[in-house]
Parts: sequence; C-alpha cells; structure tokens
Amino acid sequence: MRPQRSAYLTVAVILALAAGVSVFRIRPSWIGRLLEQSAQHSMPAMPAGGAQAAPPAPPSTAREDVTIDPRRQQLIGVKTVPVTREPMDRTVRAVGAVRYDETKLADINVKVEGWIRDLSVDYTGQPIEKGQRLFTLYSPDLLATQNEYLLALKTRDQLQQSPIPDARQRADELVVSARQRLALWDLPAEDLRALDEKRQAQEAVVFRSPVSGFVTDKTAVQGLHVMAGQSLYKVADVSTVWVEADVYENELAGVRTGETATVTLDAYPGERFTGRVIYIYPYVDEKTRTNKVRFGFANRGGRLKPGMYANVELKLRGGMGLIAPTNAVLDSGTEQIVFVAKGDGIFEPRKVKIGRRLDDTTQILEGVKEGEQVATGATFFLDSESQLRAALQGYEASTPQAAPANAARVDITFRTLPDPPKAGDNQLEATVKDANGNPVGDAEVSVQFFMPAMPTMNMPAMRSEAKLSPAGGGVYRGTGQVMTAGRWDATVTVTRGGQRLGTKQLPVVAR
Repeated sequence: MRPQRSAYLTVAVILALAAGVSVFRIRPSWIGRLLEQSAQHSMPAMPAGGAQAAPPAPPSTAREDVTIDPRRQQLIGVKTVPVTREPMDRTVRAVGAVRYDETKLADINVKVEGWIRDLSVDYTGQPIEKGQRLFTLYSPDLLATQNEYLLALKTRDQLQQSPIPDARQRADELVVSARQRLALWDLPAEDLRALDEKRQAQEAVVFRSPVSGFVTDKTAVQGLHVMAGQSLYKVADVSTVWVEADVYENELAGVRTGETATVTLDAYPGERFTGRVIYIYPYVDEKTRTNKVRFGFANRGGRLKPGMYANVELKLRGGMGLIAPTNAVLDSGTEQIVFVAKGDGIFEPRKVKIGRRLDDTTQILEGVKEGEQVATGATFFLDSESQLRAALQGYEASTPQAAPANAARVDITFRTLPDPPKAGDNQLEATVKDANGNPVGDAEVSVQFFMPAMPTMNMPAMRSEAKLSPAGGGVYRGTGQVMTAGRWDATVTVTRGGQRLGTKQLPVVAR
C-alpha cells in the first residue's frame, strides 16, 4: 500500500468510526497496524544535528458537497433558513449584588480622650439624621479647655479699658486660641455660644452626628473609655446604592459608562429598577473570565438593600450585520463552517468568519451572502458525511493505475441524455480524441457511477458500470443506470489492448 493511499484510508476509517459506522466490525489490532503504518509514512525526517523542526500548522479538514433528497432531509431533521441582515442590538444579562455607595460611607469618632456617659444611638441599624444627638462625653481635657476659654474671656473683658494696646491684643489672642481649640475638638457651635452667654463649663459635652444614614457598625457603649481617633459608629447613606455585576469578557466590548441598565430582584417580582453604568473595573477575574461592572441606582424608600442578589439587563445597540442561527455554524476552533443549500438537495460546506454571538444567532462577517439558505438542523451529520466523502474521494483518486509512459494521451468528453441525468436508465455518450485532435475509434470505453456510503443515514455505497459501444468518429454510446437522485462521481475509462489510454472523473448530479 502506497503512503498516500494508506493516509487516505486511515482518515476514512477514523471518520467512519466517528460517524458511528456499525455495518461492519474492525479489529483493533488491524486499526493499530494501519495507524502505525500511516504514521511511519507521514513522519518527517529529523534535521541534521538532532534539532527538531517546528511542527507544521495543522491543515484544514477536507470537505465535499453532500446530496440528500428531501425525504431523507425530513427523516434526519435537516432544516434551512435564509441569512438575513438585521440590527446587531443585543442584551447582556449578568448576575450581581446590591452594594453600599462607597462615596456615602462615614466613620464617626472623637478627637479627644474621654468617657461616654449618655448613649442616645444605641443599636446597629438605627437610622440617624445629620445633627442628631449621639452621646455625651466626659473629657478632662475638654473640660479644662472650656475653663481656659472662660478665663480668657474674663481676662479680655477686664482689659478692655486698659491703656496698654498690647495687653488688649494679647487678651483677644488668648480668646481666639482657646475657642479654636474647642472647635477643632468638634465642640458644637451652640455649645460655644452657651459658653459665651452662661460663662459656665459643661462637664459632659453632647456630640452629634455629622451625616445622615443608618448605623452599620457600632462600638460605642455607655461608660466606654474612648481614645482620640477611635471609631465609634460606621454610618451608610442608602439614598443611592451600587449594583456590581460580573459580565463575561466576550460580552464586554459594547459596555460603556452611561449606558442604561435595568435590574430585577426576587424580593419585588415584576418590578424593574432603572440605573446606569458608572464604572467598569480595569481587570478581568482569571478564574471566572468575567469583568466586574458597577451600576448606580436611586434607592427611594430604601427598597434596594445591600446584599440582595440582582439580575441585570443591559441593552446594547449596534449596526446592521448578516445574521445566521448559531446552530448553523460548526466551530472547530480553527475554522467555522456552514452548509449552504444549493438546491436539489445539495449542501455545500463553506468556511465563514464569524463576529458576535447574539443569544441564539451569530454574526457572519465573511463567507455567505444575504438571502442564501443555510442548514440549521442535523449539521453534525452533514459535516460527518462531508468529511467522509472527501476522504473516500481522495482515497479513490489515489488508487487508479497510471497509464504507461508510452501510451498516447487522449482527450475525453462525456455527457448524458437527458442532461442532467434522471434516476433510472440514461443514454451515455463519450467522445475520445488523441493528442492531435483525431478521433480514436478502436478503443474500449466504460463509465462507472459511484456514490460513497452515508453511514449517518444507514446508506451503503452504490456503484454501477456501463460499457459504451463505438458509434463512429471517436463517439461511443450506451445505456447506463443511475440508481437514485443525488451527486455521483462518474469515471470514464478508455483502454486499448488491455492498456489504459486515459481516464476522466467528473461529478454528475442526478435529478
């Protein structure tokens, strides 16, 4: 067995096994020997010096047209739809969670050491308003500074009538300094006014909330010894919230800040909340291959609660493009194939270049035209049959024996009556001429029709042969049978005295 023939036969056997051929059994030992022989013939030679050459790129899979009559199409579920030009609008769906708006989080602490006495906001989750009383704080440092401020006020009042300008100025500076220290310790303005009016220090000073929201974390308890800078409350304002969702990287191209999004939550069936994309994270999660996208939502009544799961829908607009159903595209990773219906049950495998995937459709960038019909059902069977046909044809093409070197070259033309032929008996005519264009009338001419097996449809290989009789002037005629409609491979063979003068192979489609 020649190397090329072995390789073709190996491919044919592998494809037949993949397609589920069950009409005959193949011994594993025979397959192993065949594969080993094919590998030995196809193995490249080792370069000099022992260095290994880079492996060549894998060739694309060979495919041939497939012919299936309408009855078999219905049996295996082959359907066709037209390629259409439609808007490339799409909806990106993602799952996310409601989060706090981080720009509206606050930490409440004090800037002076002391002890908490009366606690007004005393549980986590309590809503508070800006300026609301939180607690009273006894602080020796704060009490001493109040007394210093009162002493500075008294001194300033006594020196108002002093004839020494520097003394009056110094007294004013002491008042300003003490008052500023109290203000920097967050003593409320009303307490400072009370000091000016009553001229009496407060043993426990009231501290009020600088923000509105609700308490998410609380460490303040009555009697707690507080150090400067110690966090007592964490407060969140939920008038607006964020929803952070994970968008797959292949859907990320059309996402832009400012795009409108809608959110649905299990807590409020049938309700939709509208927001906008406000931020796209600058990195992708390597494990999930998703990019986190942040959406901003107004939260009237606090219905969107941080921690809730949310279903996000983002509608993205695009231009016009050619659209085909996703199940019409066979994607092997290195190439994408569709089967284009050419009419009369013929399906042509065609390489295409795909673009975006839109739900159950796929954008076709190259390879098909608007209005062409593509197969959407049973495409796997079509592909298996197409590859098997290509492998068998390659095998058949490699088997004929070459004509002897001294044989005369002949030109062969062939036709059928009717043309194209019909299923059943047809008139066959072949014209044979030598290299000089002179008729060859003393040859033997035969015509063979061959259709490869279709294992996926339980169809065996079919073959018929007819001998043509000379009719004069290099013309040979006869009657041949085409068993069924479909695509056949016709081989015209011309011999003389047992030696082959020439052959011609051509496809014939019977109607």
